[in-house]
Amino acid sequence: MMANLFSGRVLGVSLLFVVILIMSSCENDIAVVNSLTVDENTPIESSYDVDMNYTDSGRSVMVMHSPEVNRYPTEEEYLEMPKGMNMVFYDSLGNQKSNLKSEYAINYVDKKIMEARINVVATNAKGDKLFTELLTWDQKKKQIYTNVPVRVIQEGKTLFGDGLVADETFTDYEIINPHGEFDIESEEEAEPAPSKSKENKSGNSSATKKSTNSKETKKTSKKKSDDEFGDFDSY
Repeated sequence: MMANLFSGRVLGVSLLFVVILIMSSCENDIAVVNSLTVDENTPIESSYDVDMNYTDSGRSVMVMHSPEVNRYPTEEEYLEMPKGMNMVFYDSLGNQKSNLKSEYAINYVDKKIMEARINVVATNAKGDKLFTELLTWDQKKKQIYTNVPVRVIQEGKTLFGDGLVADETFTDYEIINPHGEFDIESEEEAEPAPSKSKENKSGNSSATKKSTNSKETKKTSKKKSDDEFGDFDSY
C-alpha cells in the first residue's frame, strides 16, 4: 500500500514536471516567433546614395538618384525615398529629354506606381516647368498625373490649373481646369532718334522724340512625344 502511494506520488510529480517543460517550451517558441515577426513600420533594407539605371535594348532611358531608399515588407511592398529623388529621362540619341525631382517619393513595387511629393518639379526638353506638391507616375501606362493645383511656366507664360495629365516625359500634357493665363510683358523702348532741327533767328531749336512700346503674347502649343520608356523596377 505504501509502495503504491509512493509510486503514485512520483508519477504525479513527473507528470507535473513534464507539463512545466512543455509549457516552458511553448512560451519559448512563441517568444522566438514574436522576435522574428517583422515590424511593418521598420524597413527590412536601407540603401544610401542609390543610383538606378534603367536600360532598353542596351541604351539608357532613365537614371534615378536618391540619397536614401528604404524597403518595407508590407503586403504591398514599397520603396520609400524620404530624402527625395531626381530622375532624368533620355531620348534614343542619349540626350536628356526630361527631369523630375521631389523632396519625398514612394514607389509601390507591384503596382508600378510612384508618387512624388513635396516641391515636385518637372522639366521637359522645351524648358517647360511644372510645379506641384503631388505627382503620380503610372509606369504601366507611361503617364504622369495629379489632381492638386499646378503651375506651369511655358515660353514666357505662366499657367495655373487644378491638375495635369501628361506622358511620362512631360512632353505632351494637358492642364485640368486652367484658371487663367498671365503673360510676361516685355517693353522695349527705343532710344530717341536724332531729329533734324531748324535754328530760328533766336538760336532755339525743336526736336521730335519717338518711343515705341511692344507687347508680346506668346502662344502655347502641345508637343508630341517621340519616345516611350519602360517600367520603373525596384532597385
